[in-house]
Amino acid sequence: MKLHGLIVVILLLLTGMTSAWAETRYVSDRLVITVREGMGNQYRVIKTLPTDSAVEVLEEQGRYLRVQLKDGTEGYVLKQYISRTVPKTTVIAKLKQDVANLEKKLADRHGSVNTLSESNAQLEESLIQTRRELEQVQQTLQQTQKEYSDLQDKAENVVLIDKERQQLKKEFAKLSEKAQRLEEQNAAVLKTAMIKWFVAGGGVLFVGWVAGKFSRKKRRTLGGF
Repeated sequence: MKLHGLIVVILLLLTGMTSAWAETRYVSDRLVITVREGMGNQYRVIKTLPTDSAVEVLEEQGRYLRVQLKDGTEGYVLKQYISRTVPKTTVIAKLKQDVANLEKKLADRHGSVNTLSESNAQLEESLIQTRRELEQVQQTLQQTQKEYSDLQDKAENVVLIDKERQQLKKEFAKLSEKAQRLEEQNAAVLKTAMIKWFVAGGGVLFVGWVAGKFSRKKRRTLGGF
């Protein structure tokens, strides 16, 4: 029992050490290698790996390496077919991916620049349109101010004309009153003249009548002699 417990402890320690020591290595230039359950051809093949496949090395045991595959499978491979050098295909693929990422970033930057350019163009167009509208508003304001000034002048003229009209009305009233007085005076003079004429005419007739009567009496007297 003690021996069994000691073996378990040793295995646990080895497992911890190998996990901490694990590193990524790659299958070297060989078409396919086998991953077996144990160290030797007598163990069952559990996986095959093509060239440039990446594995995590958990432990080195003589000519064999205990490895872990990407899917979590663990097994043994011959150490001579595993290399620390990153395969050219992997490097090229990574470089291609980096280039693609850089091209995408560059395209995004170009897109951002184009968007900014379009936004700037739109802002400039909006600024030009705003300036035009401002000029129109200024022209309208100037026209409105001119019309307001004209209205003020007209209003002043209206006030002046109204004053003149009121003055003329007063003068007309005075002249009408004066004309009325003159008409009344003329009527009175005419009446007086008519009376005088009538009196004068009556006097003439009376004198004529008296003269005629006196003349007849005189002729009668002369005839009596």
